[in-house]
Amino acid sequence: MDSDLLRSFVAFAECGSFNRAADRIGRTPSAFSMQMKRLEELVDNKLFERDGRNVQLTHEGITFVGYARRILSLTDEAMGQLRSQEESRPIRIGCPDDYAQKILPIVLRAISSVHPKARFFVSVNPTILLRRMLDQGELDLSIISRSETGEEGYFLRHEPGVWVTSAVHKQHLLDPLPLVLPAEDCKFHAWAIDAFSKSNRPFTLYATSRQAASMLHLVRDGLGVGALAAASVTDEFKILDARDGFPPLPAVGVAVMLAEEAHPLVNRQLAGAIQEYVTHHLDDDLTRPVAS
Repeated sequence: MDSDLLRSFVAFAECGSFNRAADRIGRTPSAFSMQMKRLEELVDNKLFERDGRNVQLTHEGITFVGYARRILSLTDEAMGQLRSQEESRPIRIGCPDDYAQKILPIVLRAISSVHPKARFFVSVNPTILLRRMLDQGELDLSIISRSETGEEGYFLRHEPGVWVTSAVHKQHLLDPLPLVLPAEDCKFHAWAIDAFSKSNRPFTLYATSRQAASMLHLVRDGLGVGALAAASVTDEFKILDARDGFPPLPAVGVAVMLAEEAHPLVNRQLAGAIQEYVTHHLDDDLTRPVAS
């Protein structure tokens, strides 16, 4: 089977959009659609279904993604064996700053366990920008946030959202409640606003930021209550729950995405190794702060 068809198909599975997948592989949307139609004819199965304006994988499509990745992984491995030298440049890896403190080091160790001589250049940015950098060839791989049930990339873990306050200033007791939230394109922003819009408790949006570190500085100084991924929070903060009048926040999925044209060391085999390493080394009890 034509590996170009499989790569295009996996690009859709990782991007979740015909247009973004077409842009990543350098084809027009119409040419990409023709490729996918050809693939469905070859496998004699319906791989896609529409839900309004969205295109999703069918059950058969989700099953076939696994096989396509395995085939491409073997292809990548075979091509890698034929290379006489590996490029010496650093692996360019992206990471949202939510995960820079606890998840990024584990991912770097995972890569180093497979390629001990690998060097890294780390770019810390919001997921929305990291996706764009991947598409434009500015990164080799990236840790991203995705919906809890999404299919993009290679899944690492579910990361719960938490409310945090300063244990010293106790700003969660203020009325109205000051909120310090991520930017509007972050899911935790919408979830936090929705939670208190449905309650009878008055609140104000004190500040927003694209950087988790900036949010936590404001929370630490007693300027507001934050809502963000648990992986961002250290034990100096107090995590709030229903006993404090704070409803639970949903979780996000954390995954690794690969660029279409990546570093020679970065392939689907490496992504699988990262998944396995994270499963065995990122212990929830050690990496998440305990509610107090």
